[in-house]
Amino acid sequence: MKKTVGCLLIHGFAGDINDVLPLAKRLREEGYQVECPTLEGHGTTRREMAKSTRHDWLRSAHEAYKRLSMRADSIVVIGFSMGGLLAFHLATTYPVELLITMNTPYKYWDVKEAMNYLREDFHTHSRRYIRGIGRIPLSSMVQFRRLLSETKPLLPKVTTPYLLLQARRDDTVHAVSAELLASSVNEAASAQISWYENSNHMILHGPDKDEAIAHVVDKIKEHFASYATAVDLPT
Repeated sequence: MKKTVGCLLIHGFAGDINDVLPLAKRLREEGYQVECPTLEGHGTTRREMAKSTRHDWLRSAHEAYKRLSMRADSIVVIGFSMGGLLAFHLATTYPVELLITMNTPYKYWDVKEAMNYLREDFHTHSRRYIRGIGRIPLSSMVQFRRLLSETKPLLPKVTTPYLLLQARRDDTVHAVSAELLASSVNEAASAQISWYENSNHMILHGPDKDEAIAHVVDKIKEHFASYATAVDLPT
């Protein structure tokens, strides 16, 4: 009996499933089982966000993995931004066939890139930064920073094959984060970085989105190709 492949996509801090929706849609079109949860406290109001903690976000990720495991035998975990931090926790807790992170922080808030965007289009980008600051409670920022600090010690335990996507012009996460993450995971993970020259933090909505999505789909197919006869791959 062939095994079914499932993909778990986890959105970013203070975001929602729209962060990863273009990739989720493509993976569904390719025939994969897809789970795309909204983390506790996200996607609603500032008050609800403030009530949630990093433990709630982790619980949401764990529950999503368990739901997907009920209909998929082999699981790929894909995390965008903070979702990548949650993905590391899953990869060190459950069986994960392939781990993929996109613009995931080790260092965050690249002031230089943020200023570049403001110089290029102050009207558009200043509004985006102000909206972001206004809708994120301080308590949630504290929870994010604690999650980041608690995740770093887990990285040497990550042995799952690991692919990183990083935008060069990321204005939220320092692009050097990709190199720091790749060097921090276990050598068995064989970390591979793919760089995207034209995108900012929202890589799946930027000018490189088609290339990034195609790369993820190709890498998933490539990963399972070695035992395709035993895995129910989309045709």
